[in-house]
This record gives sequence, structure tokens and C-alpha cells, in this order.
Amino acid sequence: MGIVKFLLPSFVLLAGTASAFAQATPSALPTEKPATFDGKRNPKEDKSRIRDLSGFVRDDSGSPIDGAIVRIRDTKSGRTIDYITKQDGSYAFRELDMDIDYELSAKRDGYGDPVKKKLSKYDSRKPAVLNFELAKTKKSS
Repeated sequence: MGIVKFLLPSFVLLAGTASAFAQATPSALPTEKPATFDGKRNPKEDKSRIRDLSGFVRDDSGSPIDGAIVRIRDTKSGRTIDYITKQDGSYAFRELDMDIDYELSAKRDGYGDPVKKKLSKYDSRKPAVLNFELAKTKKSS
């Protein structure tokens, strides 16, 4: 018990010294401005390499196709996103990375095979536009 009484004050002294050093922060140099919080959440995101893609899906007579599925696939990650066209046949994908190639396809029941297109990272259009034309399936008698 006597040893515990002797070690306890030494331990408290060391713990107090360590916490004093842990709270010490280096002082700023006279030429440095202090860090301040300006109220903004994050600095503005660089959107110079971001673009939108839109277009229309139409049949071979030029009429819009409502409810067609336009699928985009990121060739780098393999991630796919489907978009169902609106009544006017339009679709849109927002904030695509211009440094990635994308593969697109459009299809609709009652029409032939899916139509495929690519959006290359070398295509510098901002925004990019890709339109699809689907051929109606011919009914056999």
C-alpha cells in the first residue's frame, strides 16, 4: 500500500504535464494570416471538366418515343444509369466527367435492337448532345 501512495503522486504529475503539452499550439509567424472561417461551407467546386449530356429518342419517321430507356455506362468504373424518356422523347444526364468515355444505348419495346453510341473524352462539347433513332419492328404475317 505504501508503494501505491508513492507512485500515485508521480503519475498525477506526469499526466498533468503531458496534458499541458498536448494543449500547446505553435504560434503563428508574424507574416502569416490567422485561419478564419468565412461562413462558407466549402470552396467553389471546379466544374471546368464537368458537362451535361442530353438528346432525343425518335422513331424512323421523326416522332418522339415516350418511355424509351437510355442507358449510360461509365467505361472506367462500369457504373450504369438508366433514364426513361419523357413524353417529348427527351433525356438528360447531368455532371458527367469529361475525362471519362461513356457508352450509351437506347431501346424501347416494339422497336428493333438497341441503338448504341459513344461519348468520348476527346469530344469537348459542353453541353454534349446525342440523338437516337429507333426503327420499328416489322410484324411478320
